[in-house]
Amino acid sequence: MNRFLPRYILAVAMLAMASSLWVQAAAAGEKRTFYMGFTPFPADFSLTALEEMQQFLPANSDIIGQHMEGVPWTEALNGQPFSDHLTNDWKGRIHYLPAGTKVYLAISPLDGGRADVADYHGVTEHMPLPPEFKGKAFDDPIIMKAYLNYCLRAADFFQPDYMAIGVEVNELFHHSPGKWEAYTRLNHYVYQELKKKYPKMPVFTTFTVHSMLNPQWADREAMLAAYQGIMDSEDIIAISYYPFLDFPRGDVNQALNWLFNSFDRFAKPYAVGETGETSQPITLNVNGMDAHIEGSPAMQSDYYQTLLAAAQKKSFKFVISYLHQDYDALWEKIKGSSPAFFVVWRNCGLVDAKGNRRPAYDVWKKYFQMPGP
Repeated sequence: MNRFLPRYILAVAMLAMASSLWVQAAAAGEKRTFYMGFTPFPADFSLTALEEMQQFLPANSDIIGQHMEGVPWTEALNGQPFSDHLTNDWKGRIHYLPAGTKVYLAISPLDGGRADVADYHGVTEHMPLPPEFKGKAFDDPIIMKAYLNYCLRAADFFQPDYMAIGVEVNELFHHSPGKWEAYTRLNHYVYQELKKKYPKMPVFTTFTVHSMLNPQWADREAMLAAYQGIMDSEDIIAISYYPFLDFPRGDVNQALNWLFNSFDRFAKPYAVGETGETSQPITLNVNGMDAHIEGSPAMQSDYYQTLLAAAQKKSFKFVISYLHQDYDALWEKIKGSSPAFFVVWRNCGLVDAKGNRRPAYDVWKKYFQMPGP
């Protein structure tokens, strides 16, 4: 362990220096270069949780991330009205959108496992694919037409300032490499057609930094090269990054340096489509073995300091922190029907389940209080 001590001391010194430089910049009235926001994810299924979220978001964000899973394939293909379930969800998202905030819309043709075509959003979510879509490739004319129509209708409804048309798409290359080429054709087609109607709206996909760096994924170099190959359909280089999912847990500064070394040459702006860091240690049983994930309020605070300092320096477009509050109460209600792994996000809030602010909240607030872009 002693051989890592100089690196640790240097990292602590760099964090202290970054904090000092921020204070100087804030004192000089430096303008924040990026928008800051959250997804409208309530900590519980309750009116109290919704009211708390309505109070928190306007006071701590100037952009809201609208992440939506599933695709209404049949209705999008045939130009039919969407189901009441989907329509009401969209209306609710607009209703809870704080006035004057920017909108980041993220939809995807990939399923939750990032391995195949997305589930069907019909009368409810995660329904089986309708027969005419089963077994179809991403570049099948039916898939391409339906997904483009869905993207256009979503853009018309939300009028987003930024739009992702694929979420964590690099993981498709890992889980289903044979489907990657067909996906890239779909992505290029939707990008080109969407830009015809919305030429000024940034359109892009997102990718997972923690997966790109995971040493257990032997194809990570090939995955990086494949994702770099779709840069002609990316207006922004947008990441999804959860450091606690980097096994073994890596160094955040090294991860960000890898990002910039890998993508600066494309001369495109960066953004964080979703992120978070656990404030508590977690032990999970994975394939019969216990996996321990480190976490603490201090680690969470250090992560946000490092990330937001990088976002300021590199003039990111936005940073979306997925959760504003821990969802302990919600987890107790859904854990019986949810994958056990979902617990890892439970303690990623900047405030705990009781509403107590963590040190990471103070870091967030200091940046947010700077004059915005």
